[in-house]
Amino acid sequence: MEHDEELLRTAVIDVALQGGEMLRQHFGTATRVRAKTSRYDLVTEADERIEKELTDYIRRRYPDHAVVGEEDISRRILSGQAPTRERAVADVTGERSWEWLIDPIDGTTNFVHGVPIVATSVALMYRNEVVAGAVFNPIQDELYVAVRRHGATLNGRPLRVSQESELADSLLATGFQYDAEAGQRLNVDLFATVLQEARNVRAIGSAALSLCYVGAGRLTGFWELRLGPWDLAAGALVVREAGGRLSRLDGRPFDVWQPTVVATNGRIHDQLVRVLNGVRQGAEGGRAGA
Repeated sequence: MEHDEELLRTAVIDVALQGGEMLRQHFGTATRVRAKTSRYDLVTEADERIEKELTDYIRRRYPDHAVVGEEDISRRILSGQAPTRERAVADVTGERSWEWLIDPIDGTTNFVHGVPIVATSVALMYRNEVVAGAVFNPIQDELYVAVRRHGATLNGRPLRVSQESELADSLLATGFQYDAEAGQRLNVDLFATVLQEARNVRAIGSAALSLCYVGAGRLTGFWELRLGPWDLAAGALVVREAGGRLSRLDGRPFDVWQPTVVATNGRIHDQLVRVLNGVRQGAEGGRAGA
């Protein structure tokens, strides 16, 4: 595959639309729901079926590309094939230059309960840089697409981030991952503090769509503590190409392979990072940040 804007755009749209159409067919009929790492971390038969069909399709069409799928990586870790996510990803990608990151159903809990905030997220990387991404919510018929250095769109219309310049005027979103080892929800303390500083904070239930909403100007910002690269890659590119800003929670440069993210319109970014890190530093009692 060449670095041609239209080829990249067409490739990610093709895969995202296929995944989204399968998601649409399964929506409202979730069966064989089971927990992965905890009763809060769900996977359905539809997640696994969609990921397998998309993986098989990509491998047929692009045999020299690696495919990193959320459910495949989880399976490798839970079965003991790989001790860590990093090792599981390395086993899948090998030395390939092109890698696909796929989340067949981002927002699985929403999917299980029939909440229409769900999406198939697809990103294409070249030598560890995300060059194209697509996030498709087939229930609401919204297709977000971004190509590096060529902007972001929603159903073909160009996107730009919002213009709020104060955290107090901002609508934000976040999520609450469950830490199975600690037996508790993450992010509750941060949520409580930011809620006092912002106009309001939502829990959308889909990291990929939350990021896209930042790119579309619907949200001023989004943060979360423990995400996978398949959750982040496509939506983060939408934010960046729509004029937004990304970092890790502590303000260091964003990295799709790292679990934390802060995504904003850029104007409130430093304010939000300061609030988030003020809470963390207080909670950690002077211990080094993650």
